Formats: sequence, structure tokens, C-alpha cells
Amino acid sequence: MYDIGGNIRRLRKLNMLNQNEFSRKIGISQGSLSDIESGKCKPSIDTVVSIHQTFNCSLEMLLAGNERLGDKDLSDLESRLLHVYRELDLKDKIEILEIASLKLRIQ
Repeated sequence: MYDIGGNIRRLRKLNMLNQNEFSRKIGISQGSLSDIESGKCKPSIDTVVSIHQTFNCSLEMLLAGNERLGDKDLSDLESRLLHVYRELDLKDKIEILEIASLKLRIQ
């Protein structure tokens, strides 16, 4: 049985976003997101594509939930680090990668 609302809820929580923040990022109202997560309604194709593009998750995971939910196996600290990293622009991401690589060489 498909539980797209539950899959979307898990993805939102994995990204440490409340419903208001998540819904703004994907371009729907908080009320619509609440209805989707609770199973009262199904998301539109546009909403599914927006989630897929915004959070870089597979459509298969969103629709069927039969793929690992991205960062599910990460520790809380790793998940928080990844969440912050994803919010950075490309220049800052490259800088963070260079700093981490330098730290590895020093050890």
C-alpha cells in the first residue's frame, strides 16, 4: 500500500522543517501539506515534482517508499550538518568541502 503522505512527512522531518517551512519551499499552503501528510488528499503531480527537485529525492521513494529516505541512516549530528550544508550556496559548499579536506590531511 502506498503512503505518499507518510513518505513526505518523513522527508520533511528528516530535513528538520516544520510544515510551514516545508510547504513554502515546495510552493503549497501549510494546510494543503497537512492534508497530504494526514492522507486526506493526495499531492498533485506538480507538488510531487517540486518535492523531488527541491529535496533531491527519488520519485520512487516519494511514491512507494521502497527506497531509503536519503539521510535516514545518518546520526543526528550528520543529519543536521547535511541540512545546513544544503542551505548554502555553491561557493560556500565548495569552501566547506575544502576545509573538511584540509582537516583530514592534518590528522
